Amino acid sequence: MSKSFTINLGGEGEIPGVINQQGPWVLSPNWRCSRDGRTLQELVADGHVFIISPNVPLPFPDDSVDLVYTNSVPIDMKSLLGTGVQSSEICRILKPGGEWLRDGVLEWTKP
Repeated sequence: MSKSFTINLGGEGEIPGVINQQGPWVLSPNWRCSRDGRTLQELVADGHVFIISPNVPLPFPDDSVDLVYTNSVPIDMKSLLGTGVQSSEICRILKPGGEWLRDGVLEWTKP
């Protein structure tokens, strides 16, 4: 049985045991987690795993992710930090049968 591959796009360590994706802005010494003000280094020291990448394109192969979380992140729009997460990218990286949970609610299951 293969291991489930779960990512949290725009994640800040709020979901244990997943890979958190953040943009390059988190490398700034001024960046702080919006939930509790911790730095990237503090979150990593607590055991959270991060991948630093732009939102478009996401650095995951097509049909490779079992579950995507997006919590309070811009979808299909631009923010002050640039292009937000694109639903087309989520659809691309999800495996058939993979799920996208948006703010705790099932948004989409890939056929």
